Amino acid sequence: MLEWDQGFQKRDLALIAKSLHKDYRHTTHPRSLGRPEQTREEWLEHIASVLSLWTDHEVSYTCHRPNPILRS
Repeated sequence: MLEWDQGFQKRDLALIAKSLHKDYRHTTHPRSLGRPEQTREEWLEHIASVLSLWTDHEVSYTCHRPNPILRS
């Protein structure tokens, strides 16, 4: 699991692939989305395209609702 996580953090496809069994099959849920099951190679190709879009792993959250407790 650590290598899997590190693979995504480093955007290292080889490290991600190392963690997958040779017979890995990826199924997208809910099935109603209509995405076909993917083989290991097909899923890795998909993930490679997704990883190329990532620019930063940090996530932040800003609430834009007024807080009634802080109202004066």
